[in-house]
This record gives sequence, structure tokens and C-alpha cells, in this order.
Amino acid sequence: MKAVFTVFLFVFFSFEGFTQVYEGSAKVSRWLKKERRIESSREDGGYLLFQGGLRKHNNSNRNDVFTGGYGNFNGVVGVNYGFRKQNTSFETGLGFVWQYHRGEHYLESIEKSFKTFGVYNAIFLPFVVKYDVPTGPSKKFRFGAMGSTNIFIHQIRNYKGSGRGKYVFDIYNPQDEPLHYNFDWIEPNIKVFLKVGIYAEVQVFKSSFLNFQVSKAISPWSYRTVSYDWEYGGESGTVVERIHIQGTMFELAYKLPLNIFSANK
Repeated sequence: MKAVFTVFLFVFFSFEGFTQVYEGSAKVSRWLKKERRIESSREDGGYLLFQGGLRKHNNSNRNDVFTGGYGNFNGVVGVNYGFRKQNTSFETGLGFVWQYHRGEHYLESIEKSFKTFGVYNAIFLPFVVKYDVPTGPSKKFRFGAMGSTNIFIHQIRNYKGSGRGKYVFDIYNPQDEPLHYNFDWIEPNIKVFLKVGIYAEVQVFKSSFLNFQVSKAISPWSYRTVSYDWEYGGESGTVVERIHIQGTMFELAYKLPLNIFSANK
């Protein structure tokens, strides 16, 4: 009986010790994988960037966010693939920008205001260069500057290049004579807009980054020109509108380094 009890104690404590060693090894293994993910997320390599935000512009009135109504804010979204080498990053992908334009032109010869509007939403191809400096002992914060050239490749709701219409100054007066006009859409040979700005990144979830960016959109050339030839009450004239993507952009992005997937193997 004493021998059986001795064997039982030996087996019990041996199993208990093995369990503790196994659990300890598993914890160490998980900790090492976690540390490898953190380190690999900060190393050079490819990444995906999912971003979205708002652009504040000055060619409309009222305050209707994102819907494209008559607001001072229009939306912008995009998905980019990037590659980081030391402190420099290069990105490209696809983006979509909302653009609702509303113009008002005072016609002196008839002493009336002619209002225009149009939707110029578009898909664009970005080419981005970024430079940042990691800060702090853990290097989890980054501050930097960026610049990009964005080429329009397709315009949504692209109406026909020319047509005619009429504009009623007083919709509540059925006897009010309408202004008649013919319009022509002219596309430039170069359809781009530029972005320059600053951004900050902070590491989140131990393996990815959250990016906040403030930039200025600049249009060296108009990406759409609309000419209106109008007639009213024996008077006639021409109004020309040049549409630009411009204003201040506020964007939030989630950055997923691709190195973390190989670090888990």
C-alpha cells in the first residue's frame, strides 16, 4: 500500500510539473509572437491603407456634410498599397472624391443672378510620397509630411458634352420669363489635383497604425470647364465656369503592415 501511494505521489507531482512547464512555454510562445508582430509592424515593407475624410471648400453654401447637397464639405475615400523604406513611404491605389459645385453669376445687363449647379464626383489614381520621423522610446508615434499627384480616371454621372436648358428666376411667378441657355462641357488634357500636408501616426492593436492627416488640395488646372451662352429679354451673353478640386482635407486612415502575417508563422 505504501508503494502504491508513493507511485501515486510521483505521478501526480510529475504531471503537475509538466503542466506548469507546458503552460509556461505556451505563454512564452504567445509573448514572443506578440513581440515579433510589434517589431515587424515597424519594419520596412508593404502595407495597406484604408482612408476617408472630408474636404472643406468654398464654392457652395449652407452646411450639408457628405451628402453632396449644397454643403461646404464633400467626402473623399480611398484604398492604397504602400511600401515603406526607412522613413520614406510610397503609395498608390484608388480614390473617390465627391464634388458638388454651385455657382452664382450676376448678369449686369439684365440685373439678375443666374445660378448653376452640377455634380462632378470622380475616381482618381493617387501617387503619394511621405516622409516621417518616429518619436518616443518605443517608436510608436510618427510625425511627417506628404505630397501627392492625383490623376482623374473616370467621372461619375458624366453628362453629355453639350445641351440646352432654361432657368426661371422666380419659380412662384408663372408669368416670369425664363432665361434660355446652351452649355458646353470642355475637358482639359490634364486632369489632376495635388495634395500637400502633414500627418501623425500612432500604433494601435500592437500591430497596426492609425493615421490622421490634414492637407491642402490644389488644382493647377481646372478639371472641368462649363460655358453657358444665355439669352433673356433681348439681351445675351456668356458665362464660363472652371471647376477645381480645392480646399482643406481632413482624413483618418487605418494602416495595416503586411509584415505581421509572416511574423505569425
